[in-house]
Amino acid sequence: MADKTNITLFRAWVIILVLLVLTTLSTIDRISISLMVDLIKGSFRITDLQMSWIQGPAFAIFFLFGSLPMGWLVDRYSNRWIIYFGVTLWSLATIFCGLSGNYTELLIARCIVGLGEAALQPAAWSITASIFPKHKLSFAISVLTAGGQIGAAISMLLGGFLISEANVISSSSTELFFSKFEPWQLVFFMSGLPGILLAFSIFLAPSNKHRVNKQYRVSPKEFLQFITFNRQFFICHFLGYGLLSAMVYGAAAWLPTVLMRSQGLEPDKVGVIMAIMAVPIGMCGAVIAGWLVDRSFARGGKNAHLTHFAFRASAIAIIGSLGFLVMDSSIIYLLAAFGIIQFLQPFSGVAGASLQIVTPPEYRGRISAAFVMFYNAIGMLLGPSFVIFVKDFLLHTDNLANAIGLNYLIFGSTAAILLWKGSRYLVSINNNLLTK
Repeated sequence: MADKTNITLFRAWVIILVLLVLTTLSTIDRISISLMVDLIKGSFRITDLQMSWIQGPAFAIFFLFGSLPMGWLVDRYSNRWIIYFGVTLWSLATIFCGLSGNYTELLIARCIVGLGEAALQPAAWSITASIFPKHKLSFAISVLTAGGQIGAAISMLLGGFLISEANVISSSSTELFFSKFEPWQLVFFMSGLPGILLAFSIFLAPSNKHRVNKQYRVSPKEFLQFITFNRQFFICHFLGYGLLSAMVYGAAAWLPTVLMRSQGLEPDKVGVIMAIMAVPIGMCGAVIAGWLVDRSFARGGKNAHLTHFAFRASAIAIIGSLGFLVMDSSIIYLLAAFGIIQFLQPFSGVAGASLQIVTPPEYRGRISAAFVMFYNAIGMLLGPSFVIFVKDFLLHTDNLANAIGLNYLIFGSTAAILLWKGSRYLVSINNNLLTK
């Protein structure tokens, strides 16, 4: 199952830096539209419901269902070219968002952004697994996941600046080409252009031509046999981390409402609080989790990638229920509990690394893509709705904080059980790998 490329450690981290930048750009192109809702509505005279389709389903459906075919491509063709075309596609689509002359054109362009971004994560994980040893893989992939938080921060911090500058340009009395466009269109141009310029940087990564050639000797039957033989591990892994995703999405969707309704905070203050929680705290939590798991794995902890988050999920269940169910009346306790949970919950780096370790190189794209699609779908579809289900049908209350607390308790404890059970199967798989 060897698929390691002999490159220097310095070059390996340069490649991670390139992937981190591309991940950051993908997040910017994904969420920058959230700052321009009213501007776009004014230009196209559309409703909030129509705008919600552009922000959510138009991107999410094509991102989720595009993940599986992208994983298939990752296993068969050059990862470098797949990332290059994916980055170029979503960047061009972002620019075309700015060129849209009506609602339908903007909707289509957003669909293409989602399809292009579906290529990045499976291919990036596969490249990372080929240039880092197993005992350093969780940290490396966790650094990549930090790109999401960095991108969100840049979008929030620079978004207002870009809109302000775009207003100046578009209102300019000079005959500049860009003065003919609306401010929101210029923001899309400025968001999409860096991807066009930086897409070529992925060719710093080594070629996987040797693995592409090997793929032609692997049949779909062998792939299905691999999944079937290790089905207990994959079930526990996908469901355990999927429930953590639902827990995270649910709390993130409704905590701002809690802070505004029950604590009386203004939206701008809530935005600052959420940014602080998500970026420095969440980013540090992701990187430290990867470092700790790698350290345990290097010392012989063959199930570290699951047991570590089994303990974290248990801690989240306890802290979340205390902060949101028992002491929900105090904003200090709410924010303290949420801050600790934000540090504990970033899982995708460690979860992705465990899949790269146990999966043969010729299957990694498909397995990674299936996981990315699964945990995002569970998070998006189940998380926010479950909090309201708990509030209305289990607690019969208007207290959203209590519903979030029970969300933490139910999903956190269930995920802990699944991950702990899956850790036994992970030990068995790693033992089998050592004998090959």
